[in-house]
Amino acid sequence: MTQPSPDAPSLAPADPDRPAPVLVTGAAGALGTAVRARLAAAGRPTAALVRSPEEADALRSAGTWARAVDLLDEASVADAIDDAHRDLGPPAGALLLAGGFAMAPAADADLRALRAQWDVNVATAASVVRALVPVLRVHAGGTLVGVAAGQARRGGAKAAPYASAKAALAAYLRAVDEELAPEGVRATVVFPMGTLDTAANRRAMPDADPAGWIDLAVLADVLVQAIELGPRGRWREVEVHPDAR
Repeated sequence: MTQPSPDAPSLAPADPDRPAPVLVTGAAGALGTAVRARLAAAGRPTAALVRSPEEADALRSAGTWARAVDLLDEASVADAIDDAHRDLGPPAGALLLAGGFAMAPAADADLRALRAQWDVNVATAASVVRALVPVLRVHAGGTLVGVAAGQARRGGAKAAPYASAKAALAAYLRAVDEELAPEGVRATVVFPMGTLDTAANRRAMPDADPAGWIDLAVLADVLVQAIELGPRGRWREVEVHPDAR
């Protein structure tokens, strides 16, 4: 196992009788809720990073470890990850679910719109990766899983900032994997290739048939499996498609 450097933080030892927790950003959202249920079914604790104190209080009252964190504040992210590690033990990895969508035609998208989507979809993941990698290195590895989008594969009309940000997230995680996989720190990119069946999407598209959308429970299962695979087999990229019917 890799030994910590003299400057590394003090890290709690692994407990072989205790399931390793999984760090989850965006844990209070629709997908985050489905993921937390899937982790609970697998017997894994969740270390939930959420946006607001109210969300954190609600999760803690339900028995989930939670912190309200600005994911663009690197110092706050590092402090939260240190606290989660101290309280729950070494993590198995992270599910990077925080993100956001905004409509904007390519010709009308100014730099502010592009940067805003980059911040919410890429920087929120990168801050967690930077703070978590030293912990994973010391404890012989783990898996970082990011959620891209179908538009990152094929583009998307009126979604240039979103599509480009999700493509950047995928490229960032590929680079992380290339650099750190030899040390046991792996990265997986999951591409939902369709609309997610959420309450918000049903409200926004009341005339659409959600039977052709991706079930959140199915996507949550894929995300958690990406953490649990290995060590002798893993996914680097996965596409999740809606049923063709």
